[in-house]
Amino acid sequence: MRICYRSSATLLCVLVSGLLPALVFAEPKAAPTAVLSEGALSPTQGSEQREAAVAGLATLAEHLPASPPAARTDRIFNVDDYRTLRDAAIGVGFEMYLVDPQAVLAGKPVDQSLHGSGVWRFVVLAGGKGVGLITVARRDGRWTMVEAGASELADEVMTVAARYARLAPRPQLRFVRCQQAVADLIEVSAPAPAARKSSPVYVPLVSARTAIAESRAGPIAPSSVLSDAELADALRHRLQRGLGDPRFGH
Repeated sequence: MRICYRSSATLLCVLVSGLLPALVFAEPKAAPTAVLSEGALSPTQGSEQREAAVAGLATLAEHLPASPPAARTDRIFNVDDYRTLRDAAIGVGFEMYLVDPQAVLAGKPVDQSLHGSGVWRFVVLAGGKGVGLITVARRDGRWTMVEAGASELADEVMTVAARYARLAPRPQLRFVRCQQAVADLIEVSAPAPAARKSSPVYVPLVSARTAIAESRAGPIAPSSVLSDAELADALRHRLQRGLGDPRFGH
């Protein structure tokens, strides 16, 4: 089995056949109804996806060497000692939604150009901080860990989730990736049924702020939010370049 370890700057794939405990490959239980709402950033327990992430974290804690690389950009997780992972926990989880570039280029709003990827990512919490992500996907009918790392992205997701957790009623959040524009965002929607009466807004994460800055007069602050129309215009500019250049993409 191949698992990808993603640092903040690099992606390293290694074969770990024979190392994963039986818990990862065990037949998943039926997920409780409405335990993990579709696409939502959700900390709830009991889903097959979360069980796979918990098992994956246990595997990493057991098999990673104690000392991570000296350079933080080369570390799988943002910790000084991988033994810290033995006391780590799985936090918020979310499905990754993808932008259909052709739909955006054809003039559709961003929220009507999204589709679920079927891939879920969970924040790894150590010392109360997000130190990385574990990605799980369905393989041969079973949910299992397929990738680990991305500490900077984990920290961003936790920051945005905490910001909106203070609101009442709490809005719905979805993680959105535009691969061709190299842009990650958090979609913020009003709780149902109010969501049907208003359009979502988007919080651009660092990759999106970098990508969108090319089409704007000045830098974008981390606390900024974009309307659907603003994001669509910025993405079209970036997509026209990204679709013609194979170097673009996550």
